[in-house]
Amino acid sequence: MRIKWKWIWAIWLVTVIILSLMPVNPSMQPRMLSGIKHLDKVVHFIMYLVLSFTMLKFLKEKKVRHSIWWVLLFCIILGVAIEFIQNTKMINRNFDIADIIANIIGTFVGAIIFRYI
Repeated sequence: MRIKWKWIWAIWLVTVIILSLMPVNPSMQPRMLSGIKHLDKVVHFIMYLVLSFTMLKFLKEKKVRHSIWWVLLFCIILGVAIEFIQNTKMINRNFDIADIIANIIGTFVGAIIFRYI
């Protein structure tokens, strides 16, 4: 059975958007994770690594030219847009430039992994 990267990417994209726009409740975080410094940056990095990798796999199936550029553009714009949306009164989250940096680094690492696998 062949992997359908389109669906994996689409599900992951929706997951990233939902998790990024959900209100944060620190009491829901397990105690054993509460002491890990910058854990949220690691989560951002991993989310965008997986997002860029799965999108590249999907675009490869579709034989899209210059797919790496499209993925970099899409993921960076998405990450920045979500941070600005988090800064609105509708969502109980905060804008954080470090989150954008973690998203961008994760995007590039996902593209690099895709390139060399």
